[in-house]
Amino acid sequence: MFSALRFRDFRFVLLTLVLSQAGYWGCNIAFQSALAEVDDTPATMGALFFCLLVPYTLFSIPAGVLADALDRRRLQIGVLLAVSVLAGVCAAAAAADIADLPVLLSLAFLAGTGISFLSPVTQALVANTVPAEALGTAVPLQAAGLNLARSIGPAVAGLILVAWGALGTFMMYATLSLASVAAAAAIRTRRVPPVVPVVRESLTAQVRTGFRHALQRPPAALCLTIVGVNAFFGCAFTTQLVVRAASTSVHPDTVFPMLVALTGVGSLVGVLVVARLSRRIATVRHAAFILVLLAASTALLGTATTVPVLAAAALLCGAFSIGTMVTLQTIIQRVVDDAQRGRVMSLYFLGWGGMPFGALLLGGLSTWFGSATAFLLYAAACLAMAAAVLVRLRRRGDSDPVPAT
Repeated sequence: MFSALRFRDFRFVLLTLVLSQAGYWGCNIAFQSALAEVDDTPATMGALFFCLLVPYTLFSIPAGVLADALDRRRLQIGVLLAVSVLAGVCAAAAAADIADLPVLLSLAFLAGTGISFLSPVTQALVANTVPAEALGTAVPLQAAGLNLARSIGPAVAGLILVAWGALGTFMMYATLSLASVAAAAAIRTRRVPPVVPVVRESLTAQVRTGFRHALQRPPAALCLTIVGVNAFFGCAFTTQLVVRAASTSVHPDTVFPMLVALTGVGSLVGVLVVARLSRRIATVRHAAFILVLLAASTALLGTATTVPVLAAAALLCGAFSIGTMVTLQTIIQRVVDDAQRGRVMSLYFLGWGGMPFGALLLGGLSTWFGSATAFLLYAAACLAMAAAVLVRLRRRGDSDPVPAT
């Protein structure tokens, strides 16, 4: 599995990916903390995560097209430089105490835009840094690095938040962005000749082609559906951690970073467990079972009345939400053709694009009906999806991909 690490330039691509993604997911914590000082209502937190994540929905496919049209290395460095400047602006706004609601939401949208343009080009660079025969190990390593960054970034940011506040976390964002620029500058790429003639297609045609291929490679289409549901209902809990901390403890400034760190630790555990057991559990049926566990953890997170129970629920939600996504991504990568991999994976990122809308709705439901009811509704949606998948597998006899040996 680790043979791709023998290639110098792939190591720098992986390093760039981990640093940039950790910085972005870490800055999420800074934005939550800064916004909590201005307006800590559930609806406002939902709006914040909508701004942070909706760029994935808006720009994932255009960014992928741009990555194919321009020099990928130069494009990556250019985007990283822009993100570094943005991170500096965020830190300056926090230091000058001018981060009001419109400023924070605007900066959050720009941060989400930066990472949505960076993600496709960073992933596409893999094929330019390893031989074709090494892609089989490079792609899983890249996926592991991405999910590892999503775990470590918030965990480290939570610890920094306790020590130095939102300013320290924004400084972490800036530092990791600059480090990403240095790593990207060290990459040396090679041109990969196309296997078939390049056909120019509209964005709509590319999405249609990827979806058609997913339908022809079961259970890829089913996995993409679960990704969308999990992103909307299963991953939105992170947007309300600061609200749950305030409603459960008289010291939310201490509890919130702890919940963030535990969520990150749980996500890391989920990634490692799936990576270790992927030969046995990378099936749709196992993904559905993990989704059931996520539903139970989400219900516990929304109804917890004590800090220890809330902390345990945050840890479990982190593990099961990312564990489900990694399992589904592994299945998709195994069953699709390499020539269509980019298009199908763009649909995977579009599935993640459901999270900002889920965050917005969760914030509204929490405002109208209370956090407990809102979280129970989201848990019920995850449970219903898992049940529907298991029933489909039983009735239609849909087959999972054979785990790799």
